[in-house]
Amino acid sequence: MTQLHWTGREAAILRAAMRMTLREFASRLGVAATTVSGWEARGETITPAPVSQAILDTALARAGEDGQERFAQGVREHRQATALSKASVTTVDSALPADVSLEVPGGEFDASLDDTVRTIEEFAARDMATRRSVLVGLSLLAGEQLVQQVRRWTASLPLVQVQADQLGDPEMGGLEQSVVFFRQWDSSGRGGLHRKAVVGQLVAVAEAASQPASPATHRRLLQVVAELAQLAGWMTYDTGAFGLAQRYYLLALDACRHAGAADLGAKIIGDMTQMSTALGWYDESLSLVRTAVATLPRNGNALVRSELFGLEARACAQLGPAEASSARRAIDACLDTFDNASSDKPDWVHYLNRAEAECLAANAFTELALAERRHALSTTYAAQAEQHVANTIDARGGIYLRSRILDELRLGRIRLAQHEPAEAARIGISALRQASEMRSTVVTKWLIGLAGPLNKDYGAVAEVSDFVEALTAYVQDSAQGGTS
Repeated sequence: MTQLHWTGREAAILRAAMRMTLREFASRLGVAATTVSGWEARGETITPAPVSQAILDTALARAGEDGQERFAQGVREHRQATALSKASVTTVDSALPADVSLEVPGGEFDASLDDTVRTIEEFAARDMATRRSVLVGLSLLAGEQLVQQVRRWTASLPLVQVQADQLGDPEMGGLEQSVVFFRQWDSSGRGGLHRKAVVGQLVAVAEAASQPASPATHRRLLQVVAELAQLAGWMTYDTGAFGLAQRYYLLALDACRHAGAADLGAKIIGDMTQMSTALGWYDESLSLVRTAVATLPRNGNALVRSELFGLEARACAQLGPAEASSARRAIDACLDTFDNASSDKPDWVHYLNRAEAECLAANAFTELALAERRHALSTTYAAQAEQHVANTIDARGGIYLRSRILDELRLGRIRLAQHEPAEAARIGISALRQASEMRSTVVTKWLIGLAGPLNKDYGAVAEVSDFVEALTAYVQDSAQGGTS
């Protein structure tokens, strides 16, 4: 098997398919780790030299049947996702604005409070004024570049976590309550439609934070800035503009640094982990989430710690059977930590309830089942995943549409692991009907993640063909509709 044309993106997909760290992959190829990091950071905009193309061909040929299958599937999923994100624009600008920088000021999280606030205000204002065709095309940091950025943030935190002030004057209380309102929009599954409203509020609050005020008021304003930037990042991610979402997350981290909000910062790194997982960068996900766990103070928010353990479990599971024991330990830690957590929680982690803890465990067991070649063990993992999905659905209560759809798709992936393609496809079609009421890149990627392997392994099954055909029409319709 050979790849006709290699770019940095295909190289990244191959590394994920071979389940190697960046350094292991570089060693296998006989190139510097910085070379691989550069390929992945520049993605489709870089073509490795001819000698490197030949080396990559050789690595693919030696990846074994399983590795080659994972590579082919990764390429297909990337092309589908790219088609979805690009089809909504008539023109894609190849030249990005020179003043849109991925790096935080100074590149070391050492910007002053005034510089941080000004950067966030200007960046959000540019987002409001920039065409979506440019925003979707913004590049992503990847590999060591991103992990090192996050680790520099952890090193810049104050030694003692700052406790948030209690609600006081009506103006501050109103600003803080507005973030709660915006989160309710997002939880409804229609957050992408209101993303620009959140960005507009971020501009206004960042401007307020630049004005003279007492240290306590400044800290509360920066907390609101950090929460709004995190929410803007999450809602932007849900529209498919991954590079822009990553910028908001990094800016939110810098606001957390000035607010002394280590718990929120660790939660934001968890969000970045989820995006890396969605992009197939599993070893990067593991590095990020372990950095976040190490960042949390000993008395840090237990719900954040529980979520991070759950994300760590899934990242380990996606790296294959060699990390299965680590995945199982992280699942246990996730559930145990949740069980012992206080019911008192800030609104920015309001979603972390019993249903979410159970679905984190379900995600990890599902990945273990799909990766495990030994039938008996795969069956055991799938049964455990199914029990956790059942617990999730019981605890969820069916309040939010997006969550209900994702719960169904979790069950569909379990049926795939159990080699029940017709039932998996029927579940996919049911989820697809519900998804027609909303637009969410997260949901679309889950749908594609179910349809891809079904089509590859069971394309002749009638229900699978129907699902793939319906999903293709849905993706095309989503692309024509676009997002804000």
